Amino acid sequence: MSTKNETIAEKQVKLQTILGWFEGDDFQVESASEKFAEAKKIAQEIDSILSEQQNKITELAKSFSDQ
Repeated sequence: MSTKNETIAEKQVKLQTILGWFEGDDFQVESASEKFAEAKKIAQEIDSILSEQQNKITELAKSFSDQ
């Protein structure tokens, strides 16, 4: 599973691996819901990190424009 110390790039690799599983020969319907839930969680973590970074950049840009 994902950990908080992973970079966005590491999370993207995990997500790509899971997505590849869905397209690969190892695909099993019985495991699909578990894999989908894992992929969704990783995607949400990436989205959260990117949103946080966007907020930081917005604040920095605002502080420069206020000077």
